[in-house]
Amino acid sequence: MSSSGDNSGENSRESSGKNIYMIRAVEPAKPISFDGAKCTGCNSCVNACPIDLLLPSRSKGETPTVGYPDECWYCGCCVMECAFGAVKLRHPLMNRARWVDKDSLGG
Repeated sequence: MSSSGDNSGENSRESSGKNIYMIRAVEPAKPISFDGAKCTGCNSCVNACPIDLLLPSRSKGETPTVGYPDECWYCGCCVMECAFGAVKLRHPLMNRARWVDKDSLGG
């Protein structure tokens, strides 16, 4: 710690000579979303998930619940199983590929 009291790189504050550490709340991932207009509540996506990430809807016609979003493998089984196109999978930014046309690179 520097003598100037600069804690810009640390997640703490000094108050009355004591360090107070703050915990940053991290929002869970939201890998799967459902289009309520397209979803029939058939729960075929629930049955397709290899890690039981989804919880079946409580009543017919409602979308399933994403019970454990941080556990998603991003395999896409739920998306492929849905006959109505109601399931959308959103990959984390670090897993997204950005394709560039070879001709645009020049040279």
